Formats: sequence, structure tokens, C-alpha cells
Amino acid sequence: MKETDKVTTQYLTNITGDPFADTGGLVIKYLWTLPHLKDRDISGLIDFAANLYVNKWGGKLHAFFLNSKITQAAFAGQRKIDEALKYYKALIDETEKHQEGYCRISGRKTKLFSAGRDNHILSGSGTFINFHHNFESGLYLSKEILIRIFFVPLGLVQLNDKVAMLSSNHEKVTAFFVERNCIENLKAFSSGTSEGVLRSKFNNPANALFSFADEYLSLNLKTLLESNEDEELFNKADITLNLYHFTNFGASPEVVIYVLESKVFKFYAFCNRIKIKKDWNKFLRNNYRNSKYKGATFNEDKEVWDSKSETIDFETYKIWKNSVLENLLAGRSILGNILYWNIKHSFPFIIVEKYQTVIKNMEKRTIDKIKQIADFVVIDRETDFITKSIKRLNGEKSAHGLRQLFVKLNSENYLKEAENPLITVQDYAEYLFPDGGNWREVRDVLLIAIYEKLHETDKVVPIPILEDEENESPILN
Repeated sequence: MKETDKVTTQYLTNITGDPFADTGGLVIKYLWTLPHLKDRDISGLIDFAANLYVNKWGGKLHAFFLNSKITQAAFAGQRKIDEALKYYKALIDETEKHQEGYCRISGRKTKLFSAGRDNHILSGSGTFINFHHNFESGLYLSKEILIRIFFVPLGLVQLNDKVAMLSSNHEKVTAFFVERNCIENLKAFSSGTSEGVLRSKFNNPANALFSFADEYLSLNLKTLLESNEDEELFNKADITLNLYHFTNFGASPEVVIYVLESKVFKFYAFCNRIKIKKDWNKFLRNNYRNSKYKGATFNEDKEVWDSKSETIDFETYKIWKNSVLENLLAGRSILGNILYWNIKHSFPFIIVEKYQTVIKNMEKRTIDKIKQIADFVVIDRETDFITKSIKRLNGEKSAHGLRQLFVKLNSENYLKEAENPLITVQDYAEYLFPDGGNWREVRDVLLIAIYEKLHETDKVVPIPILEDEENESPILN
């Protein structure tokens, strides 16, 4: 086990489970891979980072540390660097005031040092002692953990008015983004354009999170899709992304955590498969909106937005709000978005199937039965019958009404002297209306299946006004 400056290298870079400590450790690990830094000990890396923070960023670490050696208003220029190096040397030499115990992050029994808002991110200190065990003045952490925290800013980005840190349940995924941010931050230092933490082009967390997912998928989708079997894909893509949107500034420290759950990541990865990606992208890009471009229309062929005065390409409009992405992130349904699009556009029903089975936990047997009912409504039917069926489905406001419609369709199937019933008792009780089931999802998926079947059979029917129940307003005029 390598020792450097009385600090054990292993404890500077190993995974702890604390996102801030792990980010700092990954930054240190990355810096040691650079040719001009690989031979420096940890004191040398601290000196390197302190010089960047002060000489390139002007000491602007206020979103991370309150009254630290770098942000202390009483210090200026080289004094900030000298005081920071003096403090971390005292940690390394263990001359800083300490006590024996177990580190609250690493769990390791060692010498512990006080951690407050000056040397640790989003800690309580001073009047915030109620944040800590036994009302102590701060957390007590090992010197390695406190050193790691010093490097965190290099691995993050500025997202709108706060700093964003990304972590994952997979170490390689977290490392991918931390290293990417380090590279960009260091590149900005070298070019002389850096005035603070790298600023993201996005303004909202939903777009940023899915952009991160896009970046990772673009490089790793081939690995995720080694097999054409769906289950193989889903078993591999068990990735969760956590975005910590925070500031430790002054009297208003705050953190909001956004989670892109593994099931959403799996679904999103599936939608990026080659065979369906083009259809998914057109649907997704049609759902971007910006209040400054209220009259803009989406050009489906070129996938750009056209306003009266200009054409907006994807690199520009990808920072706009997107209701599909926001709904996916918040756990709200996207069936309404799909239905609105599907009325006029063919849309791979396999996407709806995966959304319902992976994210909404709908039984595959339920999906199959809904598809069978859609076939019954559309195939070999007159336009009037199809239109009335769509209108009634859309108008149903209760499970009771939907049940009555299914009974009616089942009766029609019987009168046609079909060999098998359209809906069996088992279908009805276990798949279409199971205990705890959502009848609205059954209705919406059936509507989508009907419209997709109409596209497949090249049938055209009058389009009824569809209502958005949650907002009690038409979604199609």
C-alpha cells in the first residue's frame, strides 16, 4: 500500500458511498493520470488545485465552501493559496486539532478532524450544530476525506444558478462524468477562458440529466445492446443517475436531488436502439417548447423548429423545456404525449409496450389483450364504428364506463359467431381490471393501439377532440 505525505493513497481514491467524497476521489485519481502531475504527491496536487482556484477562478468557490481559506474575504491573492496549503499540511502532518474515532464517511478508525462549511460541502457548523451527532461542532472526518472534498469543484459543472454533481450506482458511470468534467474544466484553464466551474449549456435538470444519459449511451450503447434480446438489454442497463443541484453559498445553502431511475434509463436506452431511434427522436423533438417562440412549428423532415424570423436547429432548441423528459423524470405518464403524436403519425407500438411493462409494471398479457381488442375495433370495420369507438373511449371518465364498453364489444364478438370470446373472465379480472390496476392506462394504451392499427391499415377516420383530464382542456383542436 503506497504512502504519500503520511496519507494512504487508497483512502484518497477508494469508493465510500458518499457522492461528494467519491467525486473528489475520482478527481484525484484522474489528476494522477496526467503526465505533468503523475509524480506529484497529494501535497503537490493540493498546490496545483489551489493555484487554479485562486489564479484562474479568482477564489470563486463560494458555492462550495463558506469562509474557507480560498473564499476568506480577509485573504487576497497568494495569501489565499498559502493559507490553504498551510491548513492541508497541518491535516497531513496531524498537527491540526483532532480526536480518535470512526470517520463518519469512511467508517475507518483513525484520527478525526472537524468538518464544517469551510472545508466540507453542505455540512452544518456553528449555529447549525443540531445537524450533528451529540450536538458536536461539526462532523468528524478523516484527513483523507477532507482532502478529497477540496478537489470536488474540478469534477462538477454549473447548471443555471447552482452547481450540479452527477453520481450513479455504477462507479464507471460516475467516473465517466467526473473525468469528462475534469477534462473540460482543465481545458478551460489552459485556454484562459475559465472564470469558474464549467457552465452547462442547459438551464434545467431534466434536459441536463437526459443529455448526460445521451452522452453515456452514445459511447456505450453497443455494449448495452450486445444481444438483440430485450431481456439482455434490460439486465445490462440497470443504471441510475443522481443529479445533486446545490449551493453552499452564504446563508442560503440548498440541495435538490433529481433521480433518473434505472427503469427510466432502461426505457430510454431501449428507445435509442437503431430500429426505433428515428421515430423516437421525431416524437421527442416535437415536444420541445419555448415561450419566446410561441408561433414556431416543428419541421418533421428536417427536425428543426421554424419561426417567422429564423430556423432553430437541435443544438439550439435542445435546451428548451421538454414535457416528455420532464414527465419521465417526475414519474408522470407520457401516454398523453404519445397519443397526441400517434393520431397523425405512425409510432412504433413496441415503445408503448416497453414503457408500460418496464416503467408502469403493466402485465405483458394486458398489452397483448389490448392489441387484440384494437384489432377487433379497426379490422374489417366501417369508419363510423371506429369513430364512435374512439369517441366513447376518450369520453370514458370511470372504470365502470370502460367495463361497459368491453362488455359491449364482447357481445358484438359473440353475435359475429366468433370461435373464441374477445375477452374471457380471466382477461377481464386479472389483466384488464386487476386489483390496484389503472383503468385510465388501459384506456389510453387502447386508444394508441387503435390509432397505430389505423396507420398500419392506411385507414383515415374523423379525429374527435381529445381531452387532457388532468388539465380539463382539449389536447387536440
